[in-house]
Amino acid sequence: MSTLRPTNKALDKTNAVPSLSLYDRYGAMAYGVILQIIPQERLAQEVLVELFNSPHLLNCIDEVSDAICIIRNARARALEFNKRFNLLLSSNEESQFDGDSLPKLIFNLSFKQGLSLEIIAIKLGLSKEATMKAISQHVKSFRKP
Repeated sequence: MSTLRPTNKALDKTNAVPSLSLYDRYGAMAYGVILQIIPQERLAQEVLVELFNSPHLLNCIDEVSDAICIIRNARARALEFNKRFNLLLSSNEESQFDGDSLPKLIFNLSFKQGLSLEIIAIKLGLSKEATMKAISQHVKSFRKP
């Protein structure tokens, strides 16, 4: 006797669709959604990688169709990224980026907030080398003379 099964193949956790196959099928669509919110290609790619590395993505696919789940998650992650980063920058916007505050800001964004150096460099309009040098300057400020 056969039983009725849901049309969504990913309902069984043991047969869950791997992230790589989801990326192959829906990566371009998700990237397009993310690019509409985050127009910088590198930042959009970072969010795309985070999206398909998320274990939450497989849980969501259990509830709705694959495409809907990926579109919702891509949009939510892009909006969250924009909001989080803009809040971090706006909180430091009042202070001009002088020689002392910029290294501290970059250090905080990198080590305390977990943003990559590429993202920080793009958003602040600096080179990756300049961001690394700013972190080095900030760390050197802890040394005793």
